[in-house]
This record gives sequence, C-alpha cells and structure tokens, in this order.
Amino acid sequence: MKVKYILFLIIGLFFSSNSFAQSPKVPYKDAGACPFECCLYREWTVKKDTIIYKQMSEKSAVAFKVKRREKVTGVTGVVITNKAGTVKVLKNYVATEDSKNIDGKKFSIKSGEIFYVLTSLGEGFHRLWYKGKFFQDEIYNEKNMKILTQPKSVWWVKIKNRKGQIGWSKLPENFDNKDGCG
Repeated sequence: MKVKYILFLIIGLFFSSNSFAQSPKVPYKDAGACPFECCLYREWTVKKDTIIYKQMSEKSAVAFKVKRREKVTGVTGVVITNKAGTVKVLKNYVATEDSKNIDGKKFSIKSGEIFYVLTSLGEGFHRLWYKGKFFQDEIYNEKNMKILTQPKSVWWVKIKNRKGQIGWSKLPENFDNKDGCG
C-alpha cells in the first residue's frame, strides 16, 4: 500500500511540474516589456509629481521625487502579471508564421481548450502561454477565440533623473512622451 501511495505522489508531482501545469506560474515578470504599440523608453516629461522608489515596491525607501514638467529618462520597465487572462479557442488554432514561440516550432490548440494572456505588446498582440510554451500572437479574432478574462498586471518603470539618480515607479501614467506614434 505504501509503495502505491508513494508512486501516486511521484506521478502527481511530475504532472504538476511547471512544464505540465495547466496555467502559468504567477507572478510573471516580463522584464523590458513596454506594453502598448509604439511604447518607447526614452526622455519622458513628468505630468504629475511622483515618488520614485529604490526598488520595485511601494514599501521600499524613496530614491527621489520628480516634479511636474521635469524631464526624466524612462530607462526600462517590468510588467508583472499577478493573474493571467484566459482565452477559449472556438476554432482549432494553428500558430501562424507571425506567431513567435520560444522553441520556434509550430503548434496547434484544439477547439474548446484554454490558453493564457500574460502581457500586452500592442496592436492586439500579447505574450501568451499554453501548456508550458510561451508565444506571442494577436488574440482579437472573435470568430476563432473568446477572451474570457483580462490579465491583472502592474507596469513598473525604471526612471533616471537629471542628477543620475535611478529608481522605480508603478505610475507610468504620470509620464508623457512614452508613445512613439504621436
């Protein structure tokens, strides 16, 4: 009896490992992400007085403060997805040539299955997850898929001021000139 129980536990642990998990591990940190079309890290203008923290945490010590109309550099960012969004496939999905997946292999998702949305990349494209594979593609095709839930995430931006001080803010809306399209 003990041997069967131990074998059952080992098999259960194997199938619950990350590569076989049914949903992605969260929080998912997408370092360097700029989550909308034409998003750019460059010189930004402060729209509203903002506290800049030493670390990506509001519990962190304050690094410095920036004032309205001040020029800063948006250095980089990290989108942290705390809850993945879900998409149901309505018609068999095959990764297109525009789809980019980590291992470079094409794959398909059968009708009725679910895949997960992690980060917006702009223009309808998202970083996605399905059975241990990351890929990116458009997900707005309502005939082939249905968005069930939106992801819950926060975008932390790394800011550098004119004095060379560097820190983090999770209020990217307080900065202007992030959009390279206009």
